[in-house]
Formats: sequence, C-alpha cells, structure tokens
Amino acid sequence: MRYLTKSRFKLGLECPNKLFYTKKDDYANQKNNNPFLEALASGGFQVEELARLHYPGGYLVDDDKSAHYDYEQKVTETNKYLQQKNVVIYEAAFKYNNLFIRVDILEKKGNHINLIEVKAKSFKEGDKKKDVKYNSDWSLYLFDVAFQKYVIEKAHPQFNVKPYLMLADQNKTASIDGLNQMFRIKKNSNSRTGIEKKEVQLAQLNLPEDSVLSLKDVSEIITKIETGEHRILEDYEFEDAIEVLSKAYQDDRYFGYPLNFAKCKHCEFKTDANSKNKKSGFEECFQKQLGWKEEDFKAPNAFEISKLHHTKLKGFNEFNILKLEDINDEQLQPKSESKQVLNGWSLYERQILQKQKALDPDNFTFETLDQELKSEMASWIPPYNFIDFEASTVALPFYKGQHPYEKVVFQFSHHIYHEDGRIEHANEFINVNPGEFPNFEFVRALKAALEQNNGSVFQFSPYENSTLNQVKRQLEASTEPDKESLINFIKTLTTPPKDKDYKGELWQPERGMIDLCEVIKAYYYNPHTKGSNSIKAILPAIFKTSEFIKEKYSQPIADINMTSKNFPDYYEWLRLKDGELEDPYKSLDKPFKDWDTDFERKSDIEEINNGGAALTAYGLTQYTDMSDLERGKLREALLKYCELDTLAMVMVFEHLKEIIE
Repeated sequence: MRYLTKSRFKLGLECPNKLFYTKKDDYANQKNNNPFLEALASGGFQVEELARLHYPGGYLVDDDKSAHYDYEQKVTETNKYLQQKNVVIYEAAFKYNNLFIRVDILEKKGNHINLIEVKAKSFKEGDKKKDVKYNSDWSLYLFDVAFQKYVIEKAHPQFNVKPYLMLADQNKTASIDGLNQMFRIKKNSNSRTGIEKKEVQLAQLNLPEDSVLSLKDVSEIITKIETGEHRILEDYEFEDAIEVLSKAYQDDRYFGYPLNFAKCKHCEFKTDANSKNKKSGFEECFQKQLGWKEEDFKAPNAFEISKLHHTKLKGFNEFNILKLEDINDEQLQPKSESKQVLNGWSLYERQILQKQKALDPDNFTFETLDQELKSEMASWIPPYNFIDFEASTVALPFYKGQHPYEKVVFQFSHHIYHEDGRIEHANEFINVNPGEFPNFEFVRALKAALEQNNGSVFQFSPYENSTLNQVKRQLEASTEPDKESLINFIKTLTTPPKDKDYKGELWQPERGMIDLCEVIKAYYYNPHTKGSNSIKAILPAIFKTSEFIKEKYSQPIADINMTSKNFPDYYEWLRLKDGELEDPYKSLDKPFKDWDTDFERKSDIEEINNGGAALTAYGLTQYTDMSDLERGKLREALLKYCELDTLAMVMVFEHLKEIIE
C-alpha cells in the first residue's frame, strides 16, 4: 500500500505532479539537502517537545528506526489508547483507505478530540499581517490540519474533532534564560524528534503561562476549506482533491497537472552540480507535456529572468510560452514601476537587458551605466568599510525576555579598503559562549571598530540595517548604562524601518550604510549571474569576467597587500580544481577535518560555507554539554566564513572601481 501522508498531501497541493517524483532515490530533490530547511526542521522538533509539556502524561506512539515502517502497528497502538475515556496521545496514527496521518498532539475527552498541529511558525494575535488567516503564508498549514481532521473523522465517525494550531507567539517572551538549550538535538536518537530534554530545568516552568507557545483555534477557516470556499487546486473541492491525489499516489501515476510558471520555477525536482547523475522530474514534466528535447532546456527561458512575477507570463500557462525568444518585451512591462533606491536601471530595464544578453551569446559581457556608477562612487568617502553580520533567529529564545524569532547577533566581520589600495581585515567579533546574550556587546564592538575612521560603510542587502534596528529596540527596553550612546551610534548608520505600519521614531543617518547590492542592481549587470543579485552568484561571475580580480586573488595573501585575521599569509583565495576556478566558499576548510574520531562530537556539521550552516552552528554551540574543543572548532569555521563574506564585498567593490577607472 502506498499511503498518502499529510506531508505528501501538502506536496500534492503544491503540484500534483510532484507525487510521482517524491521518495524516489533516482530523482534529484533539492529540499533533501537545504541547510536552511535542516535548521528549521531542528527548531520544529524543539517546539514540538515544548508543546507536549503543555499536555503532560501523554502516550507516545514512537517510531522505531528499523528499515520497515509499520503503519498498521502504529494505528493499532493508537486505537488501544483511544479506548480510554480521557487520554493524551503524541504522534497518534490514523488510517483510512490509503490515507495515513500522525497527529502531533491529540487530546481526547469522551467523544471530543482536540487535534493540535504544532508548528515552529510564529503568529501575533490581533496583528493584521502576522495573525493566522487564510492566505498564501498559511494555506498549506491549514490544509494540512483539514486533512488530518478528515482522516480522523472517516476512521472514527463517532468522534467530534476540533482543530488547533500551536504556534510560537510573538506577543509572549521567554520567562527564563536557556529555554532553547533545554531541548538538545541529539545525534542517533531513537525518537522521531531526536530531542533530549533537560527535565530538571523544565520542571521549573509554569506551563502554559511560562511558554512562548499559544493555541490558535482554526475551526472557522477549516470549515471554509471543507466546503470548498478556500481552494489551492482550483479545479477540486477539498474531498475531491484528497481523492484524486490519493488515487494518483496509490497507482504511482504521473498526474499530468498543467505546467504553471510560479510552481515550476520553484520546483525542487531539478538537478544541479551535486545531483547531475540523477533524473530531473522538472525536465520530465516538460518532456511529457511540451515534448521538449535536450536542446530546448539549453535555450534561455523566463525562469532565469530576475524577479519576474508569474502574473506577467499568463501566456505560459495558456500557450506554453516560456522561451525568451518567444516572449516580447511588452509581456515584461509592469503596470507600475517599483520604487528605486538609486537612480539607475529600473527592474523592467534590467529584465530587458538580461533577455537581450541571454539571446546574444556573442555579446555575453557585463554592462554598466558608466557615468551613473562613476557619479555614485564619487560620493563615497574613503577609507571604505565593509561589514557583514551573522544572527540567529529561533522559535524558542535563548534568553529571558526575548520574543520568538528575535535576533541574536553573535558575529561580525569588518574589512577596510584604504586609499592606497591596502586591504585590512581590521576587526571581527564573535560570541558563541553558551548562555551569554551577545547583542549589546556586539554593538559596542562594532561602534569601536567603525569609529576608527569616518569612511563610508557598506552592507550587502538591507540585513545589517534591519538587524541593527532590532538591536536598537532591545536597547531601548534595556537598563544598559551606555544605551543612549549605543542607540545614537546605530542611528548614524541605519535608516528607519520602511514598513508602512511602522509608527516609531524617524531619523536621518549621518553615515547611512550604502547597500552594495542596490548599487549592483542599479548600475551593473553580468549575464553570468543569470539575473541573481546574490553575492554568491555575483562573485563567480566576476571571476569569469575580470582578469584583474582573478589574477590578484590567485596569489597568496602576503603578496597582495592585505591582512587576514583567520587565514595564513600563504593562503590563496582562488584555486584551480579540475581546470576550473573553485568557488572560494567551497575551498573553506572543513571544521572537523583533523578531528580525533576517538572523541564524540555533539554536532554533525561538516562545513560552514552558507548562512544556514552558520545559523545551525551557533545554535549547537549554545548547548552547555559541548566540549570547549568542539565549540572552538565551530568558532574558527564561523570566523573564516564571515571574513570571506566581507572580503567578497571588497572584491565586488574592486571590480566596480576597475570598471570606472
């Protein structure tokens, strides 16, 4: 029997064709190895364990770790517990035909059942943006709950089922320090969540008052899903959608759901450099439905166009127009231009430029608005300061008084590009000591670093701006003796939040941070990025374009007039691998490459070369039972990763400087 579980039901709602490709090892699946998803999954398990403490004394229908998943055994065990008049069950299992679900928490009182779906997602009661309602942010979660309710009612029609979500509540704050660390993610655990609880400390909590989780009754929305008022697959009412998806999955049959630009663009069943030996479900859909051949996939298409909204390509859904050669410029024309930060290319002009470059391989060179770029750069004041932050946001706060998903800023790196061309890795900060709230110490260190000169300060994306503004709010609520000085420092760098609902203080920064990403979007386009403005895409594109950058950074640090706090003088940022320049992020040392296998590790992180891995690494360092040696290895890897982030900004700056000179 091929069971349609709640996760597969949600996958089928995203796109019914995905059900044919899921759980098949011969097909690539990008969600199998996404570090952000892994970090989120770990946080979800921690939230689930805290939620269970709201309903103590329950029975766990646990997973054994054998190769065979025994559906019947789990249903039988659940039914045994359901014979009790009043009972709480964790991971209760229900089956109806080929539908199978596990309920996070089930509370039975007579014939009444409270179905509680636990999510690490946050909400804010009464907030028009952040409260639970039926929209694109919440629809899949709500359909998930509706599916669970449906299966329980079909399997046990005698029960009256009331549906709830249990979520991280942004109106609440942690009542103790170290709440997050009380749920340690354990390697090789036998339980599904893999969480080891610190029972002694948790006994101090007065639940639910001391919890950051709250229950949200979603009965009204679920009823509208059941009646067909709310739909994800527009052609199917709720029960019909369950029927067609379960039948397709049971038969292991390709559904043939019409291709859709928005859904296909974000399909996870694509191959990449790490999965090129696997099949591509994404390509198979186009082969089956459009008869595409290998050369069709090589042709430039609309998926590559930066920030192209699906509503502009209705022709694709109706007439299968997708290749750039078939799309006219008018189809890309927006109804109204979005507001620009800088006076350069509009988004539409940039999209047209991208299309022209993609269709003309003989003109595959970068383009700039030379005079505008030169004028912009002339306004910058030397020496030039480049900063990058690393921050953690978790559902269960690390510190007392924090809201769920409030930022903990644990690291920065600071490079200075001097007028004489000297590059100095001038300052850095990191605090991975368990139980220490780093944010205010972080700002003090940043203030000391940037007050060394009066030069322009650069960020890459608004992340640093929004992070400092959040720390500003934390300072305002604090009793720090130097809080006014730190707040005033932050206001010299940041602009106020641009959220239209923001009603707080407005100010004009004296030394406002310059967003290098906005400079790129306004004045520079490199076709090798395929429209991406991520620094992880821009950097390799520059290496393919600039002989100056490539030659300079292929030399040892000692030979190129620069300093580093974490790399030896002989280190080369760019190296050849199999005749190709290797991405410097992929060249970063693995933190445990020389680890003595006789010593157990608490973490299983193999490398830190992206933001998701850095976030996960910080969370792991906060577990007090990690050895100083292991924490030190993660600390070293975090320092190297963050240093490379600010050096990457320097490289982008040097390339722009090279162009205007």
